[in-house]
Amino acid sequence: MKLFHTENGKETVYVQMQDIMQLTQSDMPIPATIYTKVFTDVTIVDDSNRFDFVRFDEKDEVKFFKKLDFIIDYEQYKDLRDEELEEEAKKLARKANEIAEKWNFMSQDERERNSNLLQEHENLGYMLKFLSEIYAINMAKGVCLFQTL
Repeated sequence: MKLFHTENGKETVYVQMQDIMQLTQSDMPIPATIYTKVFTDVTIVDDSNRFDFVRFDEKDEVKFFKKLDFIIDYEQYKDLRDEELEEEAKKLARKANEIAEKWNFMSQDERERNSNLLQEHENLGYMLKFLSEIYAINMAKGVCLFQTL
């Protein structure tokens, strides 16, 4: 998840460690300053620190994270009702299924020319995972709209 704020008149973004690790697994070029802020030493991300946030405040860093759709912007989703979160998840799942279907009907040559589809499919799955986390956060806050029978 990412959180955008303005601090002392300067735009900043906080990004969870697990999202930064996901970035390192992609073939996307990542600004060097992000690496130096996070990976100054050996960094192991596990359950004890994966939800920790790292602050980025350089213009290029903030701009970079704004462009990344697959890292969920908490502000866009935090106030959605359960039904709205479910609809967002369905949209993402439909898109992922469309990509999978398209991929499955491609020849090997077509797959090589469209390798970006694999990353897009993985990103959609990653987004789905975090929509479920937002749902869990809302449940923990007592925001759940489901009624018990």
